[in-house]
Amino acid sequence: MYFFDRHEEYKDRIACIDDTGREYTYTEVWDLGDALIGDVPPRQLVLLQCSNDVDSLAAYLAYLRRGCPVILIGKSVDASMVSEMKKTYLKEDGGPVDPELALLLSTSGSIGAQKLVRLSYKNLQSNCDSIVEYLGLTKEERPITTLPMEYTYGLSVLHSHLAVGSTIILTNKTLFNGEFWDMVEQYGVTSMAGVPYTYAMFERLRLREMDLPALKTLTQAGGHLAPELQQTYAAWAAETGRRFFVMYGQTEATARISYLPPEKCLEKPGSIGLPVPGGRLELENDGELIYYGPNVSMGYATCREDLARSDDNHGRLETGDIGYRDEEGYFYISGRKKRFIKLQGKRISLDHVQEMIQKEFGSEEIVCTGVDDQKVIVWSCVDLDEEKLEKLFEEKMGIRGRMIERRKISKIPRNPSGKVVYKELQ
Repeated sequence: MYFFDRHEEYKDRIACIDDTGREYTYTEVWDLGDALIGDVPPRQLVLLQCSNDVDSLAAYLAYLRRGCPVILIGKSVDASMVSEMKKTYLKEDGGPVDPELALLLSTSGSIGAQKLVRLSYKNLQSNCDSIVEYLGLTKEERPITTLPMEYTYGLSVLHSHLAVGSTIILTNKTLFNGEFWDMVEQYGVTSMAGVPYTYAMFERLRLREMDLPALKTLTQAGGHLAPELQQTYAAWAAETGRRFFVMYGQTEATARISYLPPEKCLEKPGSIGLPVPGGRLELENDGELIYYGPNVSMGYATCREDLARSDDNHGRLETGDIGYRDEEGYFYISGRKKRFIKLQGKRISLDHVQEMIQKEFGSEEIVCTGVDDQKVIVWSCVDLDEEKLEKLFEEKMGIRGRMIERRKISKIPRNPSGKVVYKELQ
């Protein structure tokens, strides 16, 4: 059975609790979904605007049960973008849709572009099963939604917990809303998921000083977490009897590609760990991480006609990340293939440079872009000492100060999941 099917053993269990405090059993969620989608015919392509609420969850699961491929986007998306998406994909004479196609997601967690990832039923279920296995999930779990439903990481949290009959605390409240933390305490939240930006906010809010005895598991994905922060949370988790998982994934792999077991977090700062159950990682193409597994997507779509395509990837994904493997088989990422430039004949990782500057100046609100054979551009929301910045580059990178350009901005552009949108920095 799929995670979205009607599991007889879960029917009377509480599937979710919403922002109002109302509890819904699995049967109530299934019935609500069927009522919301009405008599839509099987295999009809649908666009669902969602948020972390029971109607969105119920409708989404019902569409999957009905066999309707779903384009999932956020409710807060600009109306013009929604209109363009409908024009591109929901044509009346759009033609056939591949029978294995289940879900279409943006690679960025929003719909700033019309390019979508095509995911099959096998992709969804295989990744769900592997997550359940390595996290050891049971029906006793009570996760709270800290990420958007339309974001692959946030969605995978829902899939994996529904698969085991857990109770999900559904909320659109942010970490800075006191009611969010009231819900964490009141409903005995057992786990929270976050991207690097989330963990920066956890630190600002002093999560590690909160009295949350039910909270047993923290997971992190969606980008590189600074090794120092990884060690901070790994040590705290070990001291307090909790588990902290560092994970790596991409929408193109449905959600998860690898995970670092909690017991290795202190020993291997910066590592993305081992491949998820059922998958494998190889280093090919001059150090690029290549992932193989049943959760690798069918490919991309940029127009309605692409939805008729079958599996283009055949279980192989070129991640675009450059990395290496240690002697025990644990993987590390040194940067994005597209985030390397050449300066003075040297190959420079912009991600490494960015992390170095953030650490030196003690701020996450500093990011880097660059131009081959010209310069590194340092974008910051905080004041930077020009002399100190140039000295840092010259002493640690061997790059002359005149090749550094600093630009002050009011806000770092981020998508709904907290990732930096580098293409908006121009």
